Amino acid sequence: MSQIERISIDALPTSIEAFCALRDEVARTPEGGAAMMVLALLVNANDEALGRPCLTMAVDRDRLQEGEGGYQNLRLARTAQSRIDQQLAAQPYLPRAYVRGASPENGYRLPNPPYILEFARNPYSGDPASGQVKVFVVCSGAPSPRPVTVHRNDRGVWKAVEWSSLVMGIIPPANADDDL
Repeated sequence: MSQIERISIDALPTSIEAFCALRDEVARTPEGGAAMMVLALLVNANDEALGRPCLTMAVDRDRLQEGEGGYQNLRLARTAQSRIDQQLAAQPYLPRAYVRGASPENGYRLPNPPYILEFARNPYSGDPASGQVKVFVVCSGAPSPRPVTVHRNDRGVWKAVEWSSLVMGIIPPANADDDL
């Protein structure tokens, strides 16, 4: 893996407009595009009504279909949205594992902002000039970073094309909330 690149996010977006503005600023690099996908998952885990439009804005147009519940009459393809919903229902803390400072030991509790996301590439990640790159997101709940493939659109914004590893299971939190 290459040197770790860090992206700092001051706060989670609380509106679709805030997410869009942040995406247009951060997603100018492959790592920024992957960061926006992680942020969309974080938002979705907390608020599906806001998270679904954020997911729509974080992924490449080829992964969208027409329909309500997304953004500008587009939404994530049903199978992709269903997979995210299933994984977050089973492990709602999953997206927090990509934020530095959240760990199985602390129940994947988010640290105080800014939120730091860490990324790396390998020799096979691809060349940004080609418009498609695979970056690896550091995950505290897995033994190795998780790949995300991003594609640069015609506006120069990097968006997720393949992110299935981001929603794979992780080590459960050590301090499970047992309400017995």
